[in-house]
Amino acid sequence: MSNLTRTIGLMLVALLVAACSSSYMEGSWSNPDFKGQIKNVYILGIAKNELNRRIFEDTFGRKLSSQGVKAVSSYQSLPSDQETNKDVIRQAMTTNGCDSILMTKLIGQRSETVTNPGYATGGYSSGYGGRGGYGGRGSYGRGWDNYYGRSYNVTYMPSTTTDFVILTIESVLYDLKTEEMIWSAQLETVVEGSIEKMVQDFVDTVSKDLTEKGII
Repeated sequence: MSNLTRTIGLMLVALLVAACSSSYMEGSWSNPDFKGQIKNVYILGIAKNELNRRIFEDTFGRKLSSQGVKAVSSYQSLPSDQETNKDVIRQAMTTNGCDSILMTKLIGQRSETVTNPGYATGGYSSGYGGRGGYGGRGSYGRGWDNYYGRSYNVTYMPSTTTDFVILTIESVLYDLKTEEMIWSAQLETVVEGSIEKMVQDFVDTVSKDLTEKGII
């Protein structure tokens, strides 16, 4: 990885952590030959953890339903050991009247360290005499109590270093009838907070892109 690429990556991590969302769209593509919009989506989250799969599929289903798109969670009819069986998946899609399938899986994971440098701020509670510089006697000449009453106030924030795990996740959308890819995207997701929040941020980001491209 080049220094420039790593620097940009660290900047994105910092932005994701500071922002409300923990997901960032790296890039997306849509098929210019696809016309119209999808109406009934079969959602398939490919994951080793069955609970995470269910959380993902149900969250995505609720989001699409709120946008007027019918969605079917695959776990309701597709066992985890059948996730890659095309014939079984097609049958489940046909049974549920689906016109498309949205598949999502983890394709990469890495760790990043973000360091925020420390800083100090401060100023005199009452300045020295003269024209901003040291004025010798200045205002101290009226009594020794004036001396300790004029101090330099400093606020110091130490540097902090935080380690983050970043997931690269890919989503693809296929048309059932033609089996052509309609849309695809890769996203970066910072692992933080609850799984529910992470999934919701991911779903919101993907849904926004699908809407902007006129697919839903």
